[in-house]
Amino acid sequence: MNISRHTDLSVCLHTATTIAAQSFMQQQPHLLLLGMPPDTQQRMEEIQLLKSMQPAMLLVVMTPDENPQVIQRAFEKGADGYLLKTDLFHNINRKLVHMLEYDQPVVSQQLFRYMLYRNRPEKPLSSSNLTRKEKEITDLVLEGLPYKTIAAQLNLSLNTIQYHMKNIFFKLGIKTKSELFKMYYHQT
Repeated sequence: MNISRHTDLSVCLHTATTIAAQSFMQQQPHLLLLGMPPDTQQRMEEIQLLKSMQPAMLLVVMTPDENPQVIQRAFEKGADGYLLKTDLFHNINRKLVHMLEYDQPVVSQQLFRYMLYRNRPEKPLSSSNLTRKEKEITDLVLEGLPYKTIAAQLNLSLNTIQYHMKNIFFKLGIKTKSELFKMYYHQT
């Protein structure tokens, strides 16, 4: 991934060692992308060291690792973001630019969904009379995906998704997606 070739960001240092990155901290970089090697314990120490050297710098871990414990430890040690290398380049680029503009942490969409829904209770919709396909569509709607994305993900037309949503609303006795969210999240 060559960031400078495809974005407004510029690469000031590209290195395979954190020793070189440590010496570069004097330049006060805005952002550091850090790969996560198999020895995660050592990398966790490096995250903490680099952030202590330059607290205002945004540090983003780039890795294919989706292990929740590793992600949590990275944030505990000072990481400001955690992106999967398997994400599309334009998504990574957009998240990095957004992070720099608004000084907010970033995570890959897949990880965000996991973190958001990891502790949610048993789905109240599982006891309803929805079909398997309707439950699948409802789950995707509850994840915040737009109908168009759901249609593409399930290889269905937008009209088919809208038809299913009408049936879902009718079966649940609701009229809007807002009511669906309220029903789902306010159920005890």
